[in-house]
Amino acid sequence: MPEDKLRLAIIGTGGIARRHITAIQDLFTRGLDDFVVTAACDVDEENLQRLAQQCEETLGRRPALYRDYQALLRDGVCDAVDLCLPHGLHHGVAVDCMDAGLHVLCEKPLGITIRACKVMAEKAAKTGLILSTAVPYRRLRGHRLARWVLNDAGLIGRPMSFFHAYTRPPRRLDPREPVPPALAWRQDRLMSGGGMVMDSGFHYCDGMRDLLGEVVQVSAEVREVISGEPLPLSQAREDTVFAILTFENGAVGAWQWSLSAPGAPLRQVVFYGTQGSLIDTTDSAFTVFHLFFSSGEVQLEDGSVRTWAELEGEYRRAIGEERWEFYYPRGLDDGFGFEIWEFVEAIQGRRQGVEVDGWEGTRSLAVCQAIYESALVGEPVRVADVLSGARRTYQAPIDAHWNL
Repeated sequence: MPEDKLRLAIIGTGGIARRHITAIQDLFTRGLDDFVVTAACDVDEENLQRLAQQCEETLGRRPALYRDYQALLRDGVCDAVDLCLPHGLHHGVAVDCMDAGLHVLCEKPLGITIRACKVMAEKAAKTGLILSTAVPYRRLRGHRLARWVLNDAGLIGRPMSFFHAYTRPPRRLDPREPVPPALAWRQDRLMSGGGMVMDSGFHYCDGMRDLLGEVVQVSAEVREVISGEPLPLSQAREDTVFAILTFENGAVGAWQWSLSAPGAPLRQVVFYGTQGSLIDTTDSAFTVFHLFFSSGEVQLEDGSVRTWAELEGEYRRAIGEERWEFYYPRGLDDGFGFEIWEFVEAIQGRRQGVEVDGWEGTRSLAVCQAIYESALVGEPVRVADVLSGARRTYQAPIDAHWNL
C-alpha cells in the first residue's frame, strides 16, 4: 500500500455502511482512490462479515475486522473513521475517535440531540480534526441545480412560499415476524432520538437550509395514526407530520406528510417565487425528504416551462467548468461518493474544510428538534432557542439518558 494513501475504517457495518462501500467502489473506478479501507468494526458478526466480503469483492482488499472499536483505536490501523452507527452512539464514539487523533465522517443526524452535536463539534474545534456530517442529498446534481434556480438564476423571482406534501398507505408489519434490528433501534427514542422527522427528515431540514437559508420559526403538529387512534408525540413515534417553517429571508411554507394514509396517494413538492414556480417531478417514496433527487422543472407566470435538461445546461455554463469539476469530479454524480471524497480531500489539505461540518450539522438538527419541540409544547418555537438550549423539553429526557 502506498504510504501516502489515507487509511479509512468503517465503524458500524449495517445497510448504510454497505451503501458507503458501493460509493467507494464508484470512486475507485473513477481513479479517485487516494485512500484505502483498512478496517471495519461491528458487534454484529453477520453484518461485519457481509461488509468484509463486499470490500474484498469490490475494493480488492479485505479489511481487518474488530468487534470492539476501542481495540481498533488502540491498534492504530487507520487515520480516519466513517461512523455508520445508531444515532445515540454517534457522539461517544466520535469523541473517542477524535481523542485518538482520527478524523470523523459521521452519518446523519450528527448527534442524537443538540447537546450531543455540540460535544462533537467542540471536540473537533479543540483537536483541529475534520468532522464531517454525512448528508449526501444536498450534494446531488439536482439539489445543487435547484439551489441555483432559487438563489442565483432569478428564473422564478424571489422565493416566497412552498407546499411540500406526501402520503402513502401504511405498511403494516407481520406481528408474527421478529422486528428487524435496524427497525428495533429506530423504535427506541433513547437510541434513535425520534422518528422520520430526524431520520430521513434530517435530509429535508438540511436541504431546506441549503436551498432557502436559515429557518427562524417552526409550528408543528405530529401524530401517529396507523392504529386508527391519533396519538400525540408524547405517546408514540410519528407517522404523520404537519409543520410550518418560516425562513429568515421571509419565505414560509408547509412540510406535511403521512406514511399511514390509506386511499389516494399524494406527492407534491413546489416552490413559488414572485415570477413562477420550481417543481420537483421525481417519482419516489422519498420525494418529500430527498429534494430534487432526479428531476424537476420550472413553470413561469406566462405559462412557459423550462425543462430540467435545459436548466442543467444553463447551470453548468453559469458556474463554469472549474466549479463543475469541483462538484462532480471525473463525472461523479453520487452524493455518498462526494461526501466521502470531499472528506478525504479535506484531510489531505486539498479542500478548505468540508461543506457540512459539525456546526452545520448541528444547525440542521435544530430544525428537526424545533418541530418536535413545537409539537410537544403546543406552540411555535424559534430555532435559535433550540440551538441555544433555551428550549429543550423534548430533548431533556434523551440528554439525561446519555448524561449530556
